Amino acid sequence: MKPTIVVDDTPESTLVHWLVLEKECPIEIVTPPPVAERMIRAPYYEDGEVLLYDHATLIQFLQERYPGEQLLPVDPIVRAQIRQACTLIGEPDIDLITEIGLVLREGTDFMAGDSFTLLDIYIGTWLAEYVIDNEISAKVYSYWKRISGRTAFRVAHHVY
Repeated sequence: MKPTIVVDDTPESTLVHWLVLEKECPIEIVTPPPVAERMIRAPYYEDGEVLLYDHATLIQFLQERYPGEQLLPVDPIVRAQIRQACTLIGEPDIDLITEIGLVLREGTDFMAGDSFTLLDIYIGTWLAEYVIDNEISAKVYSYWKRISGRTAFRVAHHVY
């Protein structure tokens, strides 16, 4: 039986779904059964006796378990910085739009430089909720267009 990831319409599920697609993991992505028939909420991973359901744990597990696209750099310092930044996204005392504008450097396409990383998935998932009703700078909008144009983003966010 093929491993599965159960996802719903929450940002956490969308984030995990996008990661699975970017890494091209050989995992079936399914929607959850009715609430009355499930014990845990999505997203969760099932593979035989293995059941993982915390989205942060899932992200780390998927990155380590499935070789595909590596979305964390080799450098342990940069990896730690990316993980730290991911935990801060959505914190109420952080103006993420301003932070994105400050961190994006001229001549780089993504938050951690020239390579698409896990941080871009976190920020892209947050921006998908934020951009709709808010004004953003041209620099942040250009970044938004780059990441929201990715095929995996469009599938995970149901943009066709």
